[in-house]
Amino acid sequence: MIDRPEDFLSDWFDGDAENLCEQQGEYFQAFHEQVAESLLVHGLLSDVGSRDENRDAKRIRNLMSAIDNESASGQKPVRRYAILVSTIAIAASLLFAAVLLLPLQNVSAGRLCLEKVIEAAARPFDRTYRVHVVEEYPRDKKPRNLSQEAWDREAEQQLDGATLFVRGADQYVLTAMLRSGIQRTTGSDGKVSWAFREGGPVHVSEDLNRFRGGVPGQQQDIPFMNIHSHLSQLQNGYQIELMHEQGKTTDGSVLSQLVGIRKSSEVRGPKQIEIWFDADNGTIHKMLLSGLPRGRGGPKSLELELIDQSDLAPDFFSHPFHHPQRNASEPAHSAGGENER
Repeated sequence: MIDRPEDFLSDWFDGDAENLCEQQGEYFQAFHEQVAESLLVHGLLSDVGSRDENRDAKRIRNLMSAIDNESASGQKPVRRYAILVSTIAIAASLLFAAVLLLPLQNVSAGRLCLEKVIEAAARPFDRTYRVHVVEEYPRDKKPRNLSQEAWDREAEQQLDGATLFVRGADQYVLTAMLRSGIQRTTGSDGKVSWAFREGGPVHVSEDLNRFRGGVPGQQQDIPFMNIHSHLSQLQNGYQIELMHEQGKTTDGSVLSQLVGIRKSSEVRGPKQIEIWFDADNGTIHKMLLSGLPRGRGGPKSLELELIDQSDLAPDFFSHPFHHPQRNASEPAHSAGGENER
């Protein structure tokens, strides 16, 4: 008599269970549920380490073929029953493993794709994005945790319809309209940041974050034009997952989708981030920031859409390119992200 089902399984996998099935049919009947359960656990543990679809399919085909052969040769029912149980157990193990591993695979793939997107964002290629406000915060009810001052505050800069030009990590130009109807332009050439209003003086600072307060996501630590520098924020503060849904651009490029869910309210940033990127080169074609903190009166969610990838002038991101006749002045030092007055 076999003392443990594990010993029976070992003999069965080694191909030595034919006589055992005949000699100990009653024992097998008594332990067939334990055997099936052990097979399921064995399959799950094996699949967690490495998945080989061709091997799994071959295994099932061999077992099904064995069932057919046994039926044709008139082998004893207990032998056919053993093979049938093992076949069902292995098939079940593959199904359960697929269900259990799919979320892990999506998360792992999401992290790899995020690194690809970050690397692409750091390359010195020119990209032009249009900003769309998707949703504003409703004005009929003030959140409990928001001060009256913050509730009454309105963003001076109108982001809907703004244009963002990006080159690599630290070079950008953002043009947007103010509530007064005047256009405001901010930018950075990677060495100095600058800002000016239509008809006003130019302010320049060596602090690259000095005028980024109006850039989408900047106040929430997810600056779009410098996303690669926030790798730790996205990886540690968000659950990043690669979605199965794919899209296509007008030129036929395949777009993959990353979704990041904020892990806790202690993490600064939008509640959810969606990134549609070129599956081949990692270029971001669309980014949706949802659930932005109220902060300085900004929108609840906004979207950035890639509209052009044409090369811009070499000095496009320097302030003299946009106001050749004006003198630049050094602004008084203040915390990064504050707007010029």
